[in-house]
Amino acid sequence: MKTSLHTWGLQHCLGGCLLWLAAAPLWACLDQHALQTLADKEMQYLVQRIPPAFGDAVADRLIQQNIDLKDAGTCSVRWQLNLPAADIAEAQALLQADPAKQIMLAAQGYQIPEQSNVEAEFVVDPANLQPVHREILQTAPLGKLRASVELMYAMLTQARTSVSGQPSPWTQAELQAAQSSCQQQFHADKSEAACSCYSRGLAEKYSARKVKYNRYLQSNPYAFATGNGAQFKQLDKSLQASCGLTQ
Repeated sequence: MKTSLHTWGLQHCLGGCLLWLAAAPLWACLDQHALQTLADKEMQYLVQRIPPAFGDAVADRLIQQNIDLKDAGTCSVRWQLNLPAADIAEAQALLQADPAKQIMLAAQGYQIPEQSNVEAEFVVDPANLQPVHREILQTAPLGKLRASVELMYAMLTQARTSVSGQPSPWTQAELQAAQSSCQQQFHADKSEAACSCYSRGLAEKYSARKVKYNRYLQSNPYAFATGNGAQFKQLDKSLQASCGLTQ
């Protein structure tokens, strides 16, 4: 009786166990929650690394992402970004207006996305949700995606620093953030009043986003060397003097 029960168990387990074994690599690799966490980590990496025009496009929900498991055996995933067509067209026009720069970047392996949908496949370590292989910017698929999107939004950030028409009004939160930053950066006899003067002066000429883009240029010597941001720098110095601020 014991033998027959043992045999029955093996026979009935065989089909189910084989199905479980076949599904095991999928379960052991990445479930849907892990995939979403991986995609969110990669997006956060880009927001922190890429010039601020990218983060604003993400905040405006102009950029969407999607991720799926391509091969459970190797834990390979495909990550896709859908970029605004208007941003691509603007960046392409900027690059075409500077043929020398276009040739130099192409020689170094950099290029701007040519279509809204960009994607990369890469192998993931499920233990830490990191790419297994080092992603070299100009060669590996994920690195190439990162580099092309970074190049595009670096150009857009630089191009969007100049004054164009009446700036959009600042929110109270943006004004408060600017005043707080001013008080940390500058000194004055009456710091609160001086920084209020300074922040209002910026808001009369630039939107809060354009100020952010110009601040990025000031912190990035290569970007500032392009000639963008000179107008903002002049206003910045003028407001510091007229509002009674010193560094």
